[in-house]
Amino acid sequence: MYRALLLTGVAGVGKSTVANAVGGVLTSAGHVTAVVDADMLAQFGPPPNGDLPSGRFYDELKCTNLAAVWANYQAAGARYLVVAAVIDGVAQRERYAASLAGCEIRLVRLIADKETVVSRLRRRDIGSKLEKHLRALDEPSLAPNATGVADFTVTNDRAAADVAAGILVRAGWLDRAR
Repeated sequence: MYRALLLTGVAGVGKSTVANAVGGVLTSAGHVTAVVDADMLAQFGPPPNGDLPSGRFYDELKCTNLAAVWANYQAAGARYLVVAAVIDGVAQRERYAASLAGCEIRLVRLIADKETVVSRLRRRDIGSKLEKHLRALDEPSLAPNATGVADFTVTNDRAAADVAAGILVRAGWLDRAR
């Protein structure tokens, strides 16, 4: 059986950090695991003029590339995949799921208090990118699991390895937390 864990949440919540920690926990438990940051699958631009708005273009590119990367990881022996991605709707979740055909999928929404997220963003981003992420924090659609798309929500408020182990236990993929 193949399993994919999709970690979603607002920019700065810690998706990539927790994804790497989940990959480490699974690998330490003897599971052949791949970790992918979906943003890295669409470092391309500007988008060509076409039928899709730029946001949709990048979402489609991420999913198309994810399918190809996952096929390569499967061929190399991976049974588990951990993906950090912004997935804010049922249609988008279904698109990611289609990219991971044959996988048992769990989608987890990471949350953290606004002060923590703002602090992380200020350490990481600058200029218009920072301002865009800060404005997005006030959008009601980004409230914890507002879209009902996640299987469960986890607060990212402790060491990434502890958050990762808790997620895996809750998903039923590990017997106990570290």
